[in-house]
Amino acid sequence: MNDVFDDVVRQAARAGITGVCCCGTTPDDWEATSRLAQKPLPFVLVPAFGVHPWYVRHLPANWFETLESYLDKSPVAVIGEIGLDGVLDNVPLDVQEKVLVRQLQFAEHVRRPVVLHGARVWGRLVEALKPYARKLPGFVAHGFGGSAEILKQILNMGGYVSFAGSVCNPKAEKIRAAAREIPDSQLLIETDTPDLFPTGGCPAAIGANGKPLNQPANLACVLNEVAKLRHATPEALSDLTGVNARRVFL
Repeated sequence: MNDVFDDVVRQAARAGITGVCCCGTTPDDWEATSRLAQKPLPFVLVPAFGVHPWYVRHLPANWFETLESYLDKSPVAVIGEIGLDGVLDNVPLDVQEKVLVRQLQFAEHVRRPVVLHGARVWGRLVEALKPYARKLPGFVAHGFGGSAEILKQILNMGGYVSFAGSVCNPKAEKIRAAAREIPDSQLLIETDTPDLFPTGGCPAAIGANGKPLNQPANLACVLNEVAKLRHATPEALSDLTGVNARRVFL
């Protein structure tokens, strides 16, 4: 796997990637995320520590104290990836929401931005977020796939909306419409590596399920598609989203 990692870093550098946010999703991978953030890399890496909704059911008793310690050790870290998920049906939403709210309260207290996941439950995520949104230094609705009404609510709360490889799918009309309509000042792009592999991308490797694994270098695919949807040049969109990313993450 070290060879794959080194190749992914080289390809990202060649593709002109200047910054990456690496999200921990469970206490089991926070240490690896922390170590990665300390490596000498050819781009800025912002670590994120949080409990993804897939992993809320079997948390260790000290998970919150551990989260506090990783954020204490990394003053540039953000909180993520956190949120609610409607894809898996074996993780009760009330349990997800309890863990989410605790992390949002903490983010407000320590003044850290958050990266949010809301697959198939964007409406419920927005309702949970409302008491905290304006008190946070920033939040990102990542891999956005919500409706036009949800987009409007997130924008009105001051959030950033990030589009991943799914925007490259011509059939993803809702996502592509959102990418066209969002104001310049709240637009971000991402890869969601290793997921949401974009049309035309280069796989980092082939996963155990036989599907290609995404990588940061494929941001160029997302950039080009969103630029086309917005009738902009890739260069102009790169500058714009770079400014927005630095505003929320740095």
